[in-house]
Amino acid sequence: MADTNSRHTLNVLGAWFVDDECINCSVCTDIAPDVFGRDEEGYSFVRIQCQDDPEQAELFREALEDCPVEAIGDTEDPSTLS
Repeated sequence: MADTNSRHTLNVLGAWFVDDECINCSVCTDIAPDVFGRDEEGYSFVRIQCQDDPEQAELFREALEDCPVEAIGDTEDPSTLS
């Protein structure tokens, strides 16, 4: 489960985030390239919060579910947090 206390420093403020458990696999950026960015080392972070956009929100949820290390979280959904 993603840990709110270990958020990547480049996440934009908001409910969606990636924590420091990211393993640089690129799953989230492949699924939702408009939502997720990658830092110089290749680790992912949330670059836009777009919960009001149903298409982007669906892609975010898909990335959250497919993340192999559960590094993606949503503070509005307590079941995704540790």
